[in-house]
Amino acid sequence: MERSRDVFVDQDIDFSTLIQNEQLLRGLEHSGYARPSPIQLQAIPLGRLGVDLVAQAKSGTGKTVVFGVIALESINPLIPQPQALIVAPTREIAIQIRDVLRNLGKYIEGFQCEALIGGLSTQGDYTKLKNSQVLVGTPGRLMALLDSKRLNPKTIKLMVLDEADKLMSEAFQPQINFIFRKLPATKQCIAFSATFTDNLLESLGTLMKSPQKVRLTETVPTLDAILRSYEAKFEAVGDVLSKIPFYQAMIFVNSVPRAIELSGWLTEMGWKSGHISSSLSQEQRISVMENMRDFKLRVLVCSDLIARGIDIDRVNLVVNIDYPWEIETYLHRVGRTGRFGKQYMLINPKLIRFYQAKKKRCVY
Repeated sequence: MERSRDVFVDQDIDFSTLIQNEQLLRGLEHSGYARPSPIQLQAIPLGRLGVDLVAQAKSGTGKTVVFGVIALESINPLIPQPQALIVAPTREIAIQIRDVLRNLGKYIEGFQCEALIGGLSTQGDYTKLKNSQVLVGTPGRLMALLDSKRLNPKTIKLMVLDEADKLMSEAFQPQINFIFRKLPATKQCIAFSATFTDNLLESLGTLMKSPQKVRLTETVPTLDAILRSYEAKFEAVGDVLSKIPFYQAMIFVNSVPRAIELSGWLTEMGWKSGHISSSLSQEQRISVMENMRDFKLRVLVCSDLIARGIDIDRVNLVVNIDYPWEIETYLHRVGRTGRFGKQYMLINPKLIRFYQAKKKRCVY
């Protein structure tokens, strides 16, 4: 599949140039990573030095591998205590990060990584805390575990903020500040996002000490792998799916009832579909995501719960029925596909209806 320019480097460099850990290199190879992307090439060496770091690159260019490598290089796998803490804004992103790190650390003896998220029993978290060197969690659950003293922060030396623009928003910032204050003062702090504003950098300045910056996109990132970008309408979705070749599709709406209704309608029309939103239990959300990744679902209808950070390899079509409330969310939505430079399509069914009415051929 053709890939866009922002995942390639001009030099003939592989990961062995950046990393000496043979077990980690095997994990990268096992995970399908042969050569570093630009963000990986520039950010991994800085992160391995132990400095605070702000890294910006668009979705799908390999940011998770950056902080995954940095975390795995910073820990001692022979010590079964939390040493790196990765904070994610949603449960789905946290689970995905955990899975990526488990694959990267597959050949590192003694390494364990666990996800600490809401919607599941805290009792299970207590077992996870005993043996894991890397913890990935959502702000609310991490704050609760720290407040109850179940999570001992004294051995943590790295804090990672994934989707930092969301984590430092008004909804999450008090929780992030609480978590930050509980961790040792000497920790390394790293923030990753596809979008950084001046206000966000100012907020991060309260958590970081003279951070190094790697910024590969503009403040509002361009998505040069998008072939077409239009708003979609509910009644034309079936036309889109029947006329456009695709592997898997994600359809975004702003209403939970609308997501449920559309998912059921699409399934009745022959498109095996699921929906994911805050209306589902955590177990149901995990099951839907597993079904999507296992290709048991062709279409996923979703709210902005998973607009950020989620990587489903076969998705190459995104449809927006409703515009989100914030432009940053829109950019994250369309970034759910075109991962690591793959080309994809964002389609407007209203355009199809226009051409049908005019009885003209529509070329995509």
